[in-house]
Amino acid sequence: MIWHIVRKEIMDNFLSLRFMLSLILIIALFAASSFIFIGSYRQQSQDYWEKTNKNLSDLSGSLDRLNDLAFFQQQVFRKPKFLSLCVEGYEKSFPNYVKFDIFTIGLPEVRSSVNFTFPHFSDVNWVFIISLILSFVAFVFTFDSMSGEKEAGTLRLMLANTIPRYNILLGKYLGAMLTLCIPLLIGLLASLIIVITSNVSGINGLEWLKMLIIVILSLLYLSLFVFLGIFISSRASHSANSMVALLLIWVSLVILIPSMGRTISDMFVKTPTRVELNKNIDEADREIWDNHERYGKNAGNSTADANDPMMNLPARSRLYNARSNTKNQIIDEHHKRMIAQALTGRNYTCLSPTAVYRRAAEAIVGVGIGRCADFYQQAKRYQENLKEFIRSKDAEDPKSRHFIFDEDCSRGSFDWHTISKKPVDFDIVPKFQERDLAIGQSLKLAIWDIGLLILFNLVFFAGSFVSFLRYDVR
Repeated sequence: MIWHIVRKEIMDNFLSLRFMLSLILIIALFAASSFIFIGSYRQQSQDYWEKTNKNLSDLSGSLDRLNDLAFFQQQVFRKPKFLSLCVEGYEKSFPNYVKFDIFTIGLPEVRSSVNFTFPHFSDVNWVFIISLILSFVAFVFTFDSMSGEKEAGTLRLMLANTIPRYNILLGKYLGAMLTLCIPLLIGLLASLIIVITSNVSGINGLEWLKMLIIVILSLLYLSLFVFLGIFISSRASHSANSMVALLLIWVSLVILIPSMGRTISDMFVKTPTRVELNKNIDEADREIWDNHERYGKNAGNSTADANDPMMNLPARSRLYNARSNTKNQIIDEHHKRMIAQALTGRNYTCLSPTAVYRRAAEAIVGVGIGRCADFYQQAKRYQENLKEFIRSKDAEDPKSRHFIFDEDCSRGSFDWHTISKKPVDFDIVPKFQERDLAIGQSLKLAIWDIGLLILFNLVFFAGSFVSFLRYDVR
């Protein structure tokens, strides 16, 4: 009997104008998003490789002496993600490169060749279409699932045949879900065909798996809206009242609550401005210089002759390394507070299933604020690896004094031979390469959000079940 109700629901939906309009709209949006993605991804990839190759070329030109490599300022960039086709995660608004040498590393910054106003607009991608459009379509298919049947008198006839109410509820749910799957799957298929035939990039096995997980998350997300639509419909006596209530709920869950994250984060977590950051760095540096004797006698003195009695290279090295470490600590703390501010707003929006769904999708794909923080940590680890490489190569040179600190006195009269001047082979120098998280790590990051989506489904299922059991069909 359940499948009879399911078939009836599907046929009623297929023959309705709302289904045809929804199908056309969804397919058109998925196709448009794919064409937009192809052009954007090609441009981003071209920009990325141009900047990365320039950095590698400049790095190669600094290898005539190990000393020059130590002071070379590298710029490493985030690689564009092919799976931003699924969810973009506001990547254009986040910093995309870091500049550093082996001593200090700056804050991530934004360098883009696109119009500076564009990053403030969301890209049309899979998650955007599903979270915004298909969630509303779910309400369109369910707002009259119970109240409409009551108005037509068919609900009373079905219950007169001793059909259990839970069978009707389950049939309505499956009918709505299967109806939603038609435009969703056709839209996804159209999107993949357009992208694959464009030869913009190949899709590896891991990316196919992540896309499958995104589809499963999408079905879980749409399921809770179907349950919510049935719940409200079983609480309303007229379908018009149900539609009005669902519209208000949709605006609140999908638009208002997710958009409040920035306001909430600004209220509860304050991050120093760049001016305040520079002021803190200058004050810490001044404090170190004022107390330079703590690092050794004559640590603050500098002469042309490294053997001068007034010159103390070990103390000088400790002083400058303290300056570098202090600066890095202040910058790192500032970066952590920036990330904490962003995450605070995201955490407060967990009342919205839309925000939870987007956050889970971003974690699976590896975009968004999480990737921004991970990119910075990868750059810091690479900086440490490069410093260890330089230290090991410097140890091989008997002419070097083996003092690696942030004061470039290797030219002119101030040549202290603190770091080796031997050339370095480009092939053995560590190169930065951003690495994606393994699928297990991505799922671990998304597990709480996936759990919340399941919890939303259970809550709305329980609500719709209890409400329909008590629903007056007269």
